[in-house]
Parts: sequence; structure tokens; C-alpha cells
Amino acid sequence: MQKKRFLYLLKKHLSKTCSPSEKEELSRMMLEISNNELLAGWMEEAWHSFTPAEALTPEEADAHFNTILASSKNNNNEHTIPLRSVRPVNRYWLRIVAIFFVALTGATTWFFINRKPAEATTNNAKDTYVHDVTPGGNYATLTLSDGSKVILDSASNGIVANQGSAKIIKLASGKLKYENADGTRRVIYNTMSTPTGGEYRLMLPDGTEVWLNAASSITYPVAFAGNEREVSITGEVYFEVKKNTAKPFKVKVNEQVIEVLGTHFNINAYNNEEAVKTTLSEGSVKVASGKNFMILQPGQQAQHEKNGQLKLISNPDMEETFAWKDGLFRFNGAGIATIMKQAARWYGVEVVYKDRIDETFVAEIPRHVNLSKLLELLELTKQVHFNIEGKTVTVTR
Repeated sequence: MQKKRFLYLLKKHLSKTCSPSEKEELSRMMLEISNNELLAGWMEEAWHSFTPAEALTPEEADAHFNTILASSKNNNNEHTIPLRSVRPVNRYWLRIVAIFFVALTGATTWFFINRKPAEATTNNAKDTYVHDVTPGGNYATLTLSDGSKVILDSASNGIVANQGSAKIIKLASGKLKYENADGTRRVIYNTMSTPTGGEYRLMLPDGTEVWLNAASSITYPVAFAGNEREVSITGEVYFEVKKNTAKPFKVKVNEQVIEVLGTHFNINAYNNEEAVKTTLSEGSVKVASGKNFMILQPGQQAQHEKNGQLKLISNPDMEETFAWKDGLFRFNGAGIATIMKQAARWYGVEVVYKDRIDETFVAEIPRHVNLSKLLELLELTKQVHFNIEGKTVTVTR
């Protein structure tokens, strides 16, 4: 029944007769089908049985399906199901489904791609990209209480500094850890900050795990004294807070205070975003701004807008919110400005817009690929084009 419905919806999509609700159902089915080989087989069957009508020329149909590359029959990806007029492509990607949608006058186009990881960092971008930009990585600076700085990405593994009774240790995994912190001594603060194109992990003295996204920072005591644990952040930070009912954990960001006991949540507080977004995946948090506050339950998001309004979002896209922590870009109906904001932070580039791009995109893409690979896939939609000059990306239609 699922296959029959999928083929029906796919054929309606190709003939441009899908209603908005049917397009939503089709996109949901594609994202939910976990068996890539099965999905590829269904798409091939739909392609071979489809006869383009006036609404979709054969050339348009070829353009759509020439970019649908089937998944492998086995883990070695040794076999690719042949599709009509498929041209050779460089298999530079992790075996992961990347699905692109572009909303386009009632039509939707997607591209299904499944590629190997071995060539992920090769310079096989299309010829129009003379310049390229490598992805970000584990880059961060630790500022100690006396103002001295430790460049963590170049520091050797082991003890990198001592602060009070605490030993600061860089682990082989790249994570920073505090050990033997004594809360009875005077409070000493450290700050970890990531540059544009950087990310880093940190274990706080209480065992709380912290992930810093690009262009972010966290300031914290090397030992949590007193009856609470308080840190302050900028940018985007994900927390897995160690539970301690006797010591609530508080995060200060701009004019907000987020208070928890033990929970997993993400805070996006970049200055160029419209609101500070606190998204909860596990536990419970209290988000307060002045006299206003709300209690979040798992799967909810608090948005603190620039005008001071505190808004509850009951059904945020959780996968999109937490994707960066898992090494992915994930967009679900995102505009090009949203996509390029993330690209700018991760690749350290400036974005210039020459044309207005109104289409929206859905994609799931590894963050470890070069910038040209991300732009190349977006260009497959035929709705946007890019040029890289040094550290500047120009966006045109």
C-alpha cells in the first residue's frame, strides 16, 4: 500500500498536479523510508513508467531524474541502479541521503544522492568553481583567568593549564575536560571561544557536556561553588547538563536566563538571527526574560525576539535544530539566506546577494565537505547560482 501511494504521488508530482498536502505527504514519505535501495527502486520504476505531459517536457524530466542517483545494493556501494541518461559524477560523499526540494510555482524538485566518503575532501568540484573553501573543524581558544590564551587546536594532548585546583586536560578526542576542581576555593572564570569555521567540545567541572558551534563562546567557573551552577554564552551552544537537584544549572544569554536541573537543550543566540531560540530535547527548562518566563517540555522551543517578546513554539524541527552537533547541515523548507548564514559561519565566508532568491530548500548534507560541494548541489535545482572569489560568495539566480 505504501509503494502504491508513493508511486501515485510521485507521478502526480512529475505531471505538476500535486496539491500542497500531497507534496507534503510525498516529501514526508521520502524522508521516512529508511531503506535506500527500496526507495531507489521505487523511483526508478516511477521514472520508467512515466510519460511526460505538456506540463513537464522530456528535457525537464531528464533534468530531474539525471540527478537521482540510486543507493548501493551493499555496504561497499559497488552497484548503482542505472537510470536513463545518468552522467558520471564524482562520488565524494558519505553514504547518506541528501534530498533537495525547491518550492517553485506549485512544483517541487528533489535530488537524491548517495556517495562514498573516501573522496570527500578531493578537489572534484565543478569547473566553474576556480576557488574553493575548506570546511571548519575543531578550532577554539581558551582564555584563562589572568587573560592568557591557549590555542586548543595546536595544543598537545594532556594538561594544557592549571587553574586553582583544577587541571585542564585536552583529550585525544579533541574535547577539553576539567578535573579535580575544588568548589571551596575562590571562583575563577575561564572562557572558551570558537572562531568562524570552528567548533569544540567541553566537559565542565560538574560533568556537564558542552558543544560549541562556530563563532560562539562560553564563560564558566573552573569549579561550581555555592548553591547553583551558572555559565554565560554567545552564539550557539548545545548542553547535556549533569543532573544535580541541589544545584540548578543556569545559562545567561543576552537578557535571558535558562534554568535547568539535568537536561539536553540547544541555544541559538547569534546576533544576526531574529530571535534567541532555546530548544529542548530532554528534561525540562525554565526560560526567563525579565518578569516573563515559560517552562519548556521536550520537543518545544522558546523564542526571545528582539522586541522582548517571549514566544513558545510547540513543534520546531528538532532534527534541523540539533543537526550541527551531529556534523550535518539540515534544512527543512529553508530560504537561501538561512542556508548561507550557516555556510558563512562554518566556512568563514562573506555572502553577497546580486538577485533575490525566493525558493525554499530541504536538504541533509555532511558539514565536512568543501564549500563548492554544498553550492554545487544547491545549483542542481537550477534556481540559484554561486561564484566563489577568495572568501566571498556571490549569489545569483
